[in-house]
Amino acid sequence: MISSTPRPLGQGHIPALDGIRGLAIFMVMAVHFIVVFQPVTVFQRGIYNASGYGTLGIDLFFILSGFLITGILQDSKAQRRYFRNFFIRRLLRIFPLYYAVLLSIYGGIAVASRFGFAADPKLLEAQPWAWSYLINLFIAREGAWTVPYIGHFWSLAVEEQFYMVWPFVVYFLSPKRLIVVSGILVVFATLCHLILDAQGVSFVTVHVLTPCRLNALCAGACLASWLRLPATQLGGVSLAKRRAWQLVVAATLIKVVIYVLVVFWPSLVNDLEAFRALSWIGLFAALHLAAVAVKPESILHRLLVLRPLLFLGKYSYGIYVFHHFFSWPSLHYHLVDRMAGILGSLTAAVLVNVTLGMVASITVAWLSYHAFEKHFLKFKDILAPSAARAPSAS
Repeated sequence: MISSTPRPLGQGHIPALDGIRGLAIFMVMAVHFIVVFQPVTVFQRGIYNASGYGTLGIDLFFILSGFLITGILQDSKAQRRYFRNFFIRRLLRIFPLYYAVLLSIYGGIAVASRFGFAADPKLLEAQPWAWSYLINLFIAREGAWTVPYIGHFWSLAVEEQFYMVWPFVVYFLSPKRLIVVSGILVVFATLCHLILDAQGVSFVTVHVLTPCRLNALCAGACLASWLRLPATQLGGVSLAKRRAWQLVVAATLIKVVIYVLVVFWPSLVNDLEAFRALSWIGLFAALHLAAVAVKPESILHRLLVLRPLLFLGKYSYGIYVFHHFFSWPSLHYHLVDRMAGILGSLTAAVLVNVTLGMVASITVAWLSYHAFEKHFLKFKDILAPSAARAPSAS
C-alpha cells in the first residue's frame, strides 16, 4: 500500500475557492444588471437594495487575488526564475483578452469615425489610461463613472498595479514579516479611505484608488502567509476554523458599533464607510479560511462547489471583461423602462434584463475562452512552470 503525505493546509488546488470566484462574479453581474431602474413597489425596492450588495463582489475578488497570488509567490520563492515565471504567467492569463478588447474598441472607433460616427469623448480621453492599466486614476480624477463600456476595467488596473509590486515584497520578506506588512497596509488603506471620506472626496474616487483597495488585497495576502506558518500547519484545520469564527465575531462587532454610532449621530453615516468595508473584508476573509478548512461533506463546501458556481468561476475573467458591454447600454439607454412599456410590468422587465444580460455575458466569455484565451494559456507551463503545490489563480 502506497502512503500519501497529507496536503499542507491552504495549498494545492482548492475547488471551494473556485466557487468563491464564481460567487464574486455573480454578485458583480447582479448589481450591474439589476440596479438599472427606479423601484416603485416594496418588492422592487427589496430587489434593488439587495442587489446593491453585489458591489462587494469586487472586495471578494480582491481578497481571493491577494490570497492566491501571495500563496503562489511564497510557494515558488525557491524556484529559479521566480520573477520571470510569475510575470509571464500573469501576462498570458490577463493581457491577451484585455488588449484584444481594447484593440477591438478603439480600432472600431477609428474605422467608424471615417464614416462620420463620433465616439463618446470620455471613451477617447480615457484611451491612454486604459492601455497603460491606469484607468482607475482617470476615473478617480473624474470623480464619477463617466467612461462608457470600459469603466469597470478600473478593478483590473488595481490588480495589475498590485501585481507589479507584490512579487518583490513577498520575495524579500519572510511569512511572519509579510503578515506584519500586510496588516499595516490593511490599516493604511482603511485610514486612507477614512481621511478621504472626511475630506469630502467623491465616493467614486475613493472606490477606485489603489491605496484604498489594499485592505482586501492585503487581507488575502495576510491569510495566505498565516496559513504557511509552521504553527498554523501544526494547529491544522481546528486552528483555521477557530480563526475564521474570531474574524466573524470581530466583523460583527464592527457592524454593531457602526449601527449604534449612526443611531446616535446620523451625520456619521458616510464617514464610517471605511469601517463598513473593513467589516465586510473580515467576513470574506473568514469565508476563505472556512473554504480551506471545512470537510468535503460540510454544507459550506457543498454549496461552494456547486457546478453553477464552479462554472462561473472558471469563466469569471471573461465574464467580468464582457458583462459591462451589456449592462452599460441597459442603464444608459433605459432599456428596462422600454421593456416595461412592452411587457406591462417593471418587475418582469428587470428579470428579463438580468436573464438576458447574464446569459449574453456568460456566452461571450465561454466563446472567448475556448476560441481565444486558452490558446495562450497552453504556454504557461511551457514558458513558466509554477510550483506544483500552489493553488490556481484566475
